[in-house]
Amino acid sequence: MSSILDLALGIMSALGGFVDIGELVFTAQGGAKFGYMLIWTVVVGTIGIIVYGEMAGRIAAVLQKPTFQIIREQGSYRSGLITLVASNIVNLLTCTAEIGGIAIVLQLLFGLEYRLMLVAATGLLCIAIYFMKFEWLERLFGLMGLALLVYAGAAVVLNPDWGAVAKGFLPQVPEDNVLVYFYYVVGLFSSIVMPYEIYFYSSGAIEDKWTVKDLPTNVLTATVGFTLGGLLSIALIVGVRPSLPRMGSYRIR
Repeated sequence: MSSILDLALGIMSALGGFVDIGELVFTAQGGAKFGYMLIWTVVVGTIGIIVYGEMAGRIAAVLQKPTFQIIREQGSYRSGLITLVASNIVNLLTCTAEIGGIAIVLQLLFGLEYRLMLVAATGLLCIAIYFMKFEWLERLFGLMGLALLVYAGAAVVLNPDWGAVAKGFLPQVPEDNVLVYFYYVVGLFSSIVMPYEIYFYSSGAIEDKWTVKDLPTNVLTATVGFTLGGLLSIALIVGVRPSLPRMGSYRIR
């Protein structure tokens, strides 16, 4: 029973933590501008994060080492240093964006000044990191992310053209705004396959003391959790597009 509960929590955490502020922005804006034409990018990115995440979890379970330690040991000192610096820069920028996203949520909830909410968001994050163990950080913020499931329900209720949605699973290029389109392709793919997700996943496996016996759990967590996260991203794209004609005076350019 305990293993089933751990699996369910792992899948929900992977699902809830899949869509961060960067992915939320790119899916919403990309869906508003190009409709369903970016869905295939979500599919490719989701497959990539599933494969990479499962590999990272497998290495952590078998060797009891997180991903970056393997990079440092197997590569040269120079390649390890470059990878460390580059990934930390990306992680820092990601963390900054996440804090900004929390501040936006707090501003929407309380209607206070945005800069004040930035300070509050940073303070809340520091308190959570200081007082909570890694396991509960993963579960709390992952499960809170499940609130995004409302977008999946919205996508169904809006009743889009499902035939057009299905065409979005095939790569296609618009007749105009090609460079802008590929900007969103790269941005959306990059927001799905992020370094922190792999570090977080493999470090979580170390924290939970995974062993070879947990390899099936690793496969199911990575596959089911990230797949559901990918479907949630697709729901964001699908949910944005049908609502555009109902936006009144607002226009998407």
